[in-house]
Amino acid sequence: MLNFKNLIGPLFLLIVYFISIWSIDKWELITAGLFAISAAFVIVKKNWIQSLFSLLALSLPLSLNLSLGGLDLMLPAEWLIGVLALVLLFDLLYKKNYRLILKTPIPALWVISFALPLIMSSMFEISMKFSLLNGCFVFVFFYGTLRYGKGEVFKWLKLYSVSFSAVILWGVYQFFDFDFNPITITGIFKPFYYSSTYVGAVAAILGGFALGNGRTDKKYFVLAIIAMAIVIFSESRAALISFTFMLIAYLFSFLPIKMRLIGPILIVLFLVTIGFENIREAFAFNKIESHNPDANIFQETLSVTNIQSDDSNIERLNRWLSALKMFQERPHWGFGPGTYQFKYIPFQESTLMNRLSVRNPDDIPKGSGGSAHSELLLQLSENGWPSTILFMIIFIVWIYRGYSSTGQAQIKSLPFFLGMVTYGFHMNVNNFLNQPGFAFLFWTFGAVLMSPDLISKKVKDENELLP
Repeated sequence: MLNFKNLIGPLFLLIVYFISIWSIDKWELITAGLFAISAAFVIVKKNWIQSLFSLLALSLPLSLNLSLGGLDLMLPAEWLIGVLALVLLFDLLYKKNYRLILKTPIPALWVISFALPLIMSSMFEISMKFSLLNGCFVFVFFYGTLRYGKGEVFKWLKLYSVSFSAVILWGVYQFFDFDFNPITITGIFKPFYYSSTYVGAVAAILGGFALGNGRTDKKYFVLAIIAMAIVIFSESRAALISFTFMLIAYLFSFLPIKMRLIGPILIVLFLVTIGFENIREAFAFNKIESHNPDANIFQETLSVTNIQSDDSNIERLNRWLSALKMFQERPHWGFGPGTYQFKYIPFQESTLMNRLSVRNPDDIPKGSGGSAHSELLLQLSENGWPSTILFMIIFIVWIYRGYSSTGQAQIKSLPFFLGMVTYGFHMNVNNFLNQPGFAFLFWTFGAVLMSPDLISKKVKDENELLP
């Protein structure tokens, strides 16, 4: 029988060879790649895997966007993710732990669905980077948590929260340095977070996690209040609305399982009673501007419905329509992973373009970027309908498992379910899954929802990790 240990040396040399051919003039990447492979091998031998996960969790909020060999990377987070991906690959091949993927195949299928969009992409190198990035996120954060997360998930999230708190304190200091000028709020968390909207989204998820744990440990209620304060401080309307939806879901979680259907039913009745025409009129006549210094919290939140005069909302509609037009042109495989920001400009609706619109990709207006501002529309435009459907299945399954759990399973799942609920709204108006700090929360929470027994003290048998 072929011994895998005998293949390690040749495999190592083969990898080095291909890296050298691909990146002959990028010695920084070559060095980093060789070091990553060596580190992964040592980590497997020394069984330092869970310690490396802890280091990754701690580093994620504090990582910086740096250039390595001409390639922009979030360091040290993405380098650590690469090492852990190699570790899991060695583990998969050496110990034949295929059951993790066979028992929960849909996330793996979602990554595989990137293959055709990658092949058909007109920007292959960019699409390759985004495909590998998302593949590593799923492999490390989801399957890695299932494999090594038992009894460790809470520790990872605590370490993440500590670093995130440090970033918040840095932002407050920056805000103070800018004399509390509200115009500066979006950029005060740089260089760690590129916008306050991103900070608000993270705070909302962590707030749901804290609130869910409040049922068994009252001190978490204090942390939930702090998270809500950060959401308000970030001035992210989407985060505030998602936090509100999460609070409603929390209240419904107290109902018996047979009565929880009352939640969706009440929402439908609300829409029918008010009437979609009244909702349309509310959108049409709302003139409250976002980031109005004189607006209170309620007015600031309500401004999200202003699609008549608010440039931010109008530009978001422009991005959505651009994504839909791109999908209509290439419905089956899209334009390729990571290409929306380069390809959407010709698809813009001229009647919706304003001061925030991008006319030249090399001349992006302040406060604007290349995002589709929707996770689902972004995937439709870049990867086509197969990837989008698989992603929706993943999310629906997670929400269903969290919402329908009972007894001990509910106690374990509730913090992660509430955190995921916040992204249920967020992913319709923003997209953050390409960011390692956010992807960690999303896929780790999903792993726990699939296998609530991860929240235990010890691992007796690796089969216990399987959902």
